[in-house]
Amino acid sequence: MRHAPQPRSRLSGLARLAAPLLLATVCAGPVLAEDTLLAIETADGTVTELDRDTLEAMTSRDFSTETQWTWEEKKFSGPVLREVLASAGLEHGVIALVADDGYEMKIDLDADAEYLTADYPIIATRIDDAPFEVTESGPLWVMFPYDSHPELNVEKVYSMSIWQLKRIVESAE
Repeated sequence: MRHAPQPRSRLSGLARLAAPLLLATVCAGPVLAEDTLLAIETADGTVTELDRDTLEAMTSRDFSTETQWTWEEKKFSGPVLREVLASAGLEHGVIALVADDGYEMKIDLDADAEYLTADYPIIATRIDDAPFEVTESGPLWVMFPYDSHPELNVEKVYSMSIWQLKRIVESAE
């Protein structure tokens, strides 16, 4: 004996469609305000959102340097990474710098201290005194003064020079 098909609720169909979107949203991290350029997430889940005005209100450093990505000297300016981290209470431990495309570089703030000084790297918010967009590797780029500090011309430091920086995440390690 065949049973008549049971009517399906519209809700169950909607739930099936919405589930992947919900999962993708949860996995993508916190939802950020539209004007947020950088989110810093501590190990306890606290998220600090920084917009351009907040970043540019911090003590700014600038330097001119040629990079392997720009092929000519450019002036980079922005706050020092250590100051940005301190604004979220991060001074020790391991962090991940995360780019807009998902590229991630882990940095041990203690073990890598020789590369993380009070003067560099900066989180560049401007190149040649102008804000720059995603199409120009922006709007944020971790930058080192390669020309004035030849000791920074090593692969480890190059890998820290993340363009399109979007998030900094403190590791629970």
